[in-house]
Amino acid sequence: MRTFTKSVLVITAFATLTRLLGFVFRIFLSRLLGAEMLGVYQMAMSIFMILLTVISSGLPLVISREVAKHPSKSPPIRSLTLAGLVIGIITSILLCLFVLLGRQLLGFIFTDQRCLGILFALLPALIASSIYSVLRSVWWGEKKFFLLGLTELIEQVARILIFVPLLGISFYFADMAHLAAWSFTGACIVSALVVIIIFLRCNRCTPAKAQPQQYIKPLIKAATPITGVRLFSSLTIPVITILLPLRLVAAGWDNITAVAHLGIISGMTLPLLTVPSTVISSLATALVPELSNMINTQQWPSVRRQIRTVLRFTIFINFCFIPVYLALGGPIGSFLYADTSSGIYLARSAWVMLPMSLSQITNTTLNAMNLEKLTIRNYAIGTVLLLLIIWFMPAIIGADAVLLGMGLAMTVSTFLNILAIRKATNWQAKDMTLQTILSYLVICIPVFAIGYFTYTFGTCLPNFINLTIAVSLAELAFLGLSWATNLFTIPLKRK
Repeated sequence: MRTFTKSVLVITAFATLTRLLGFVFRIFLSRLLGAEMLGVYQMAMSIFMILLTVISSGLPLVISREVAKHPSKSPPIRSLTLAGLVIGIITSILLCLFVLLGRQLLGFIFTDQRCLGILFALLPALIASSIYSVLRSVWWGEKKFFLLGLTELIEQVARILIFVPLLGISFYFADMAHLAAWSFTGACIVSALVVIIIFLRCNRCTPAKAQPQQYIKPLIKAATPITGVRLFSSLTIPVITILLPLRLVAAGWDNITAVAHLGIISGMTLPLLTVPSTVISSLATALVPELSNMINTQQWPSVRRQIRTVLRFTIFINFCFIPVYLALGGPIGSFLYADTSSGIYLARSAWVMLPMSLSQITNTTLNAMNLEKLTIRNYAIGTVLLLLIIWFMPAIIGADAVLLGMGLAMTVSTFLNILAIRKATNWQAKDMTLQTILSYLVICIPVFAIGYFTYTFGTCLPNFINLTIAVSLAELAFLGLSWATNLFTIPLKRK
């Protein structure tokens, strides 16, 4: 448990710093691009993320599992590393060729032709990422979480350091979205070079002693189904970015407004909704080997206890934000992005954070149990509901349809995941997840009132100070009420 906690803390520390830098950069980028160009950039990025999923999902996971089975710096690790590099680099090159040769098909898919140029600028990042992800997967298998976090941080810093100088020669680019794409590509290349240097110094691989050919076929065979699952999940994002503007236009919106609201939701509101996932992602990364070990040794009481603790912690983290966003979503969006619509969307969709995080952690739990098929089945059921809502609801609630669809889809997926977990672990006790959520909802009422009225009565203060005081008082009220009702406990050392 001590090792698990330390791993979570290390991952969380780096993830928080990396996400914070990325969040600040995203705010700067959204202000620089504007809602319309941000929407165009997000559409191109959604296709790129699908391509990235092919090389950075199944293969690194399989390599990390295999590395964990062998002693450090042994010939099998060298062979696995080289085999992974061969597979990753060849796959990334083929994907680049597919995009370049299939530009007519992509031109038909994109509602805005500016997306093509942005996507082309992102292609070199695929090859760099294929190297980056394979080498880091070796560290994952060796549980070198410090190196994993450090290299992620370096990538974010590199993107910022590359983007700022490029602003001085922005007239060479078609628009600011292209500049953002090239800065992303440059950061991936820099990160890959840094990872290669650190890897060679730390792992001291000797290619001459490696025999990668014997691992290529097994790696492909093991990684393909996992990649297929992740790829199916990733396909949802570009489908949404293409379908939502089309349905909004069909509902009477003009194309520019539809794309702009897509940019607001995807580039401004969703980053705020995913803030809890910084902690949840760290927890999920460390949870997989921990649960796998318990399951292999048939420690089912410990498995159930660990899952129960993780679910309660996930709910707590999300409710730290939900009442604050409900009360102060509008001012937060206006302050960060100078856009009132982003704040309105944030307040309306604050509840979506909870099913998003619960879906993430329950998916991780099922994957640790080797139940990936159930994960994809439950995700597919939720996705069908999401697409139906996006298809029919824009005429009634506009762009809010995508947020409503995401929330309901992930609620359904989470419910099905929990049923599958209970069955797989032979969980006979009553599930307290819903009761815990209802208890936090009751607490949210006074917390919401404190945040809302504090900000309302503090309008004579500068906006930043007023917002800081309102958020702080709301959070203190939430923590105090959670502690008073025993929903959140602080372990005290007894003499």
